[in-house]
Amino acid sequence: MMLFLFFINTMKTFITILLLLATFYNIYAAENILRIKGNISGITNDTLIVQLIDIETSRMTESKTCRTEGGNFDISIPTEKVSYLAITYKTLSEGKTTKKDLSYIAVPGEELIINSTAEGICVEGTQFYNDYKQFEVFNKTFQTKWRQLNLDFASQRDMPGANVDSLKQVFSGKADAMRHTISEEAMDYIRKNPSSEISIVMLNNVFCTDIDRASTLLDSTARNGRFKAYIDFLVKKAHTDAVRLKASKTIKEGNLAPDFTLTDINGNKLTLSSLRGKYVILDFWGSWCGWCIKGMPEMKKYYEKYRDRMEILGIACNDKEPKWKAAVEKHQLPWLHVLNGTPDDVTAQYNITGYPTKIVLDSEGRILKIVSGESPEFYTFIDERVEGGR
Repeated sequence: MMLFLFFINTMKTFITILLLLATFYNIYAAENILRIKGNISGITNDTLIVQLIDIETSRMTESKTCRTEGGNFDISIPTEKVSYLAITYKTLSEGKTTKKDLSYIAVPGEELIINSTAEGICVEGTQFYNDYKQFEVFNKTFQTKWRQLNLDFASQRDMPGANVDSLKQVFSGKADAMRHTISEEAMDYIRKNPSSEISIVMLNNVFCTDIDRASTLLDSTARNGRFKAYIDFLVKKAHTDAVRLKASKTIKEGNLAPDFTLTDINGNKLTLSSLRGKYVILDFWGSWCGWCIKGMPEMKKYYEKYRDRMEILGIACNDKEPKWKAAVEKHQLPWLHVLNGTPDDVTAQYNITGYPTKIVLDSEGRILKIVSGESPEFYTFIDERVEGGR
């Protein structure tokens, strides 16, 4: 009898543990799921594509396809951290198929409801997405103003006798003023709502040079909550944007090239200014860049031709160390090589937006020529400048 009672009590304990584990699992699962539902009219193929994009790497981490019935949809997607959310579908209007893209913030444990209305797409759901409407209203207000500014520029540009260069200067000033107005109004929202997660999302509207001031307006609840990594990302991105903004004004022919130190292919530190005394070609490239690789044979010819007067510094961008080293060895590239981001982000310092980009420096480190893409213009300039000794 005692053995039987012990068995019963043991089973009760075991069942209790199982129930607790199941409850814990269900809570954990619910906290790491984003549910998306609603109705979007006019979806042609009855399909939604839902994707999660990692905030820091911009890489897709999850993708799901959802069938719809009469425009209705209901899908749950696993997510353990705040991510970008991309929803894609197609609509048919007047015999024309149009691809539509919706972008939101994916938040674990929340429910997002999306419905099409006469005014467009409407967002609601749990608390975060109910509040998210304030962010969307803010953006739509300024999108209308941006649209009007572009229309005004276009109408004045197309007038007979218009001075386009002068107009560009005027409207560039108006655009800068608009950006600062948006930034100040976003900060005013944050100031009034320091603990709101929407205030964190509102940091996207803060001008890059204002980001430190804006982030300090958030209280500790917001700063240390589930959006902490997102705040860190936005602040880091804004700092990079500020560097790029400065570079867009200073990386000009005739100006001194910014100095930097990166790790070379042998693991040693290499500083740009140590190469003075020769012409230097800064070659921004990547092992993944087809046009970069296509131009290497011609680059090798010119390196052999002028190596006594010219050095090439290959700066591998958006690359992993093993792939970078393998590409250098595979294509037998005999010049100096460094890897961007070890630790400096030189692409921001030089405002590099495309690959390959080649920047020619004189023996004193001044910028002589900037060439984007693989172009004969670069080689013509090298012949004229280096061979001519000018």
